Amino acid sequence: MSPSIKSNNLVGIGPRVLEVQRLLAMEELDDTRIIGLWGMGGLGKTALAKACYDRTVSSKKEIKHHFIRNINESCESQVGVEGIVQDLYSKLLSEKNLSREDLDMKCRRARLSRSKVFIVLDNVETPCQLEQLLLGDVSKHNKLFAMGSRIIVTTRNKKVLQNAMARVYAMKALSYNESIRLFSLHAFRQYYPPDDWMHLSHLAASYCKGNSLALRVLGGTLFGEDIQYWQNFLSGLRRIQKPEIHDILRRSYNKLGVQERRLFLDVACLLNGIARSRLIKYMAVTCSSTYCIVKDLIDKSLLICISCKDGEKIEVHDLLKEMAWNIVNEEQKLRKRTRLVDPEDIHKLLTTHKKLRTTEGISLDLSKAKEMHLEANAFEGMDSLTFLNFWLPINAMSNRSARDNKFLLPYGGLDSLPGGLRWLHWDQYPSKSLPLRFYPQHLVHLIIRDSPIKRLWQGFDQPLLVNLMVLNLSYCASLLVIPDLSKSSKLEELLLRECKSLVEVPSQVRYLDRLIAIDLGYCVNLKHLPSKFNSKFLKNVWMDHCPNVKHCPDMNSGELMELDLNETPVIEPPEAIYHVKQGGILRLCGKHFANFPAISARLQEFHLCHSAIKDINPYGHHQASSELLPEFGWLELVGNLQCKSLPKNIWNMVSSLLTIRHSPLLENLPEISEPVSGLSYLSIIRCESIKSIPSSINNLVSLSYLGLRNTGIKSLPSSIQELDQLNSIDLSYCKSLEHIPSNIQKLPKLYGLYLRGCRSISSLPELPSNLSILDVGGCKSLQALPSNASKLSWESLRFYNCPELDRTFPDEIVANYPVYATLPRRCKAELQYLGSDIPEWFSSKSANGNDGSSVMVHLPPSNGSSERPMLKGIAFGVVWFSDSFCVWPTMKCDCSIGTITVASWSSCHFSLDGDGTNSSDKVFLWFDQNLSGKSKEREGKGEEEAWYVKYAGLAVSFRFYPRLGYGEDVKQLENFKIKRCGVSLMY
Repeated sequence: MSPSIKSNNLVGIGPRVLEVQRLLAMEELDDTRIIGLWGMGGLGKTALAKACYDRTVSSKKEIKHHFIRNINESCESQVGVEGIVQDLYSKLLSEKNLSREDLDMKCRRARLSRSKVFIVLDNVETPCQLEQLLLGDVSKHNKLFAMGSRIIVTTRNKKVLQNAMARVYAMKALSYNESIRLFSLHAFRQYYPPDDWMHLSHLAASYCKGNSLALRVLGGTLFGEDIQYWQNFLSGLRRIQKPEIHDILRRSYNKLGVQERRLFLDVACLLNGIARSRLIKYMAVTCSSTYCIVKDLIDKSLLICISCKDGEKIEVHDLLKEMAWNIVNEEQKLRKRTRLVDPEDIHKLLTTHKKLRTTEGISLDLSKAKEMHLEANAFEGMDSLTFLNFWLPINAMSNRSARDNKFLLPYGGLDSLPGGLRWLHWDQYPSKSLPLRFYPQHLVHLIIRDSPIKRLWQGFDQPLLVNLMVLNLSYCASLLVIPDLSKSSKLEELLLRECKSLVEVPSQVRYLDRLIAIDLGYCVNLKHLPSKFNSKFLKNVWMDHCPNVKHCPDMNSGELMELDLNETPVIEPPEAIYHVKQGGILRLCGKHFANFPAISARLQEFHLCHSAIKDINPYGHHQASSELLPEFGWLELVGNLQCKSLPKNIWNMVSSLLTIRHSPLLENLPEISEPVSGLSYLSIIRCESIKSIPSSINNLVSLSYLGLRNTGIKSLPSSIQELDQLNSIDLSYCKSLEHIPSNIQKLPKLYGLYLRGCRSISSLPELPSNLSILDVGGCKSLQALPSNASKLSWESLRFYNCPELDRTFPDEIVANYPVYATLPRRCKAELQYLGSDIPEWFSSKSANGNDGSSVMVHLPPSNGSSERPMLKGIAFGVVWFSDSFCVWPTMKCDCSIGTITVASWSSCHFSLDGDGTNSSDKVFLWFDQNLSGKSKEREGKGEEEAWYVKYAGLAVSFRFYPRLGYGEDVKQLENFKIKRCGVSLMY
């Protein structure tokens, strides 16, 4: 029996009802309590309130109750607020046609004060409406009804609840499973979509982003339609919005004033995700009441304020963004639309329209744009333009060498840019300077990254930039000078990372007393800096990898949270290191650091690299005192070649992570005299003189990771069995390691054991039952795997270049691979061993020949049967050869139909540890549950159906190839060869 539509709105309501019921606490006999359900339209506030109402009324029959739906609409209708008041109190007092004057009578007020009530006031828009409904001052509502009374108010305006001192329940979007269920109830009249419709249902549900109204309307629209209709409708959904959705979302918008509408459209169309403080300052240049407008829009649920690490950011729900674009696109003429983001529209506007254009804002993702030939006068007639944003995503910025410039300008560049611009962001700006006729007086944001620009303005006639708050010229490798900032007293961010030709930061920067962030990282030719930064608000200073900077400017900021001097060889420790605040980050580097700095603040991170420190004294030049002992969340000591010893109390200095790398003179770690509860990560790397670790290691009671790579240890202490939180041990390349204690089996949470390159170890004890990762590659003396190895559920098992082990390799591990790889908790599973063939259980293998890197796979036909087994994932296998040394590539696999790549996968890093003496072939197997063949962030966006369904019954090609990380030398793969490969669809 199919579920009734009447019950459809209750999907996802159950858990929320319990949460609201806890706020209601009906059993508590306190004063009248108001519970506010607050959120944007369409999230189910009314449905939740109704469910709570029905539940309470059915169990508390003695309580007088009333539910008033859609008060705001009733107030604007002929009923009016007076009619609502009359209806409400007539029912509560069991009298007919009570007027407002009747309710002022003492006898009736007395009766009300003795009445325990449960009321729902749905969709209250203003504080004034609530005051009228509660007969006056809402702050005195506790005197209106008897103790234990409850009032639920649903609203989009948080001020309604604040004025009433209500307990606010912020509405949440439906979860993915709830969304699918609600959508299915309306689209199919059943709780879950049929199998063949699951992918399209996922697209529809993901578009609605948990908005119950959108899910209901969209499901009802698609009910009874065929699959082709669904595909066509969903492909155009970004441009189509059903009137029912549009009406309820636009109702709030239509109530706004002119400035509120303008700000909402700017955020929805152009500035979604901007920091709240930055938005207010940016808009305040032309609107002094921006703070109040932003707050009002948040209270009305048109903007969402999200707390994040750096403060608060402002976002807009996708459906509200769609509504905003519908409003903008109501103007049919392109040149009269106020805001543009569509690449085709922007291309037309800048290349073909030469008339007066009233566009106010343009935002273009350059990674999605086609090449654009602009004429010198491309921006003439655009006097209304205040926002110009030609931007590249962060991932595209990180791979700048792989891109082409999307703009082609005439030889002389542009004649001008609009003088009214307040926001100019142009990544890859193609000229060596800005136009001579560009003289912006209101510029707030100026961002030009990865450009051949040498100087912003030629000559001496440049704008005063009195409103400038952000100047970002990062990755402009040819930049010679920065503009005159002497009048830019509002500047907060000066970002010049990788300006490799820049030699000087002028002294005028010293006097910018509102600076919050300065980034000079990788300015490799920078030599001259101001002697001081005067700003008392300075929060972040990055001066890393500046080899020619010898002095760090003084700083008086009381807000300093990060100072980065990594790989910058300052001659003497700057005073600024003692100004980094509690919870801040400090990175220091250089041979001129002969003493450990006496830092008294508790830092989140402290990194000290390449110093001349011999003995670390945490008190600096002070005498030992517990009051001065520094504390670090993460302490990293790297390349301190003269360091011989660590302080006994180093374990009390670190609360989370301790990393020590490349200290060849360091011979031991201090004993741990008492239990330490904070330290969870201990990594000692390339400290060859360390022969053992303290037997008191068990006092690190919270330790979850123990790394001792490239050290001289011979064994682990038996006390390691007491580390019951330990989940990973890395002993890779410990060439003297001979023994692993047998009690390692008692570690209940040990998940990974890494022993690569431990040439002296000959045997392993029984392994913990929870172990899922084992790497023994290059353990040349290892005779055999433990007897219980074939019984464990492996996620990654790697053994290769182990001459003795190769002869006793347990075949059942390979045979059982399809079983443990497809366990529900596995997303990936890897196996690497010596061998020359793909396992027999692979359904498709490449033919023997010169090129074994590709294989054809015949996909099973789509028979429409719901009984067909579910595809759990895909197993990949390659037989490869390489004599390269210590290369860590990933294996890539592309699935293609002809010349079109329909899916792509990557393995985790695998190992090439050949030393030229072992010419044997290796087998690398991996399993992936990600059937779509792309990152999870992109799943369900834009694809009509899964590739293995769309191309069912056809032959597809899988091609394998290695891929190195960014910046790695490809010559390391010259002798790499894939001899055979295989693919198996795992059901």
